[in-house]
Amino acid sequence: MSGGKMKFSTVKRVAVCVGLGCVGLTIIPLLATGLSARPQTQSDRDWTAKNFPAVFDQLFSIRQAESDFIAVRAHKGGDSDMPEFSFVLENTQSGRSIRATLREAQGSSLYQQLVALHSSAPSKSPEELKLELKIQTWTFSVDQCPAIAAQFQAFNNIEFVRPRDDDPIDEHPILYQFHESVGGGDSEVTEFVESRAFPRWANATRKALDACAASAPGST
Repeated sequence: MSGGKMKFSTVKRVAVCVGLGCVGLTIIPLLATGLSARPQTQSDRDWTAKNFPAVFDQLFSIRQAESDFIAVRAHKGGDSDMPEFSFVLENTQSGRSIRATLREAQGSSLYQQLVALHSSAPSKSPEELKLELKIQTWTFSVDQCPAIAAQFQAFNNIEFVRPRDDDPIDEHPILYQFHESVGGGDSEVTEFVESRAFPRWANATRKALDACAASAPGST
């Protein structure tokens, strides 16, 4: 993994809109999970399985940052009830500009939301349904969330372990996708063994960011 010294700094915490309605400390309109016009069918699930990857990639991107960054996203294979999440730890290289952005599916997983929305409005396109998905976004400076600095440092100490033939594989494992771009180097890794260093670091970082989100002004 490539390393790199980071300069930690202050930026304002902001609400973010990313093409899916207003996000940030205000949750976008609630998904009417009980208002489906018809029961969910295998066709709905097949449609979701086909369209979910592109929707997930757009809403939980780990490739869009201004400069050096470490990004992670996680989702569970299959019709999962695990809310998907992503975070980006970013250094824009312009003085005092380290920040972290956390995104999480709200209420239920993005996958299940998409199944329910398609069942309710099967004629709508993925782009139209994307606007109705419930996601919340927070952006923090290091001053607002000091754990960002510690997690940057901890990432530098991670050693990647290559997959082995005898790795335990769940039927629907949680997939952790990592993208690091630091000092001109670029690498991507996908992990699915929970006990490995990358997933442990990702879960610890998310827990720390969740704690900062819970203590942020306006949070309930």
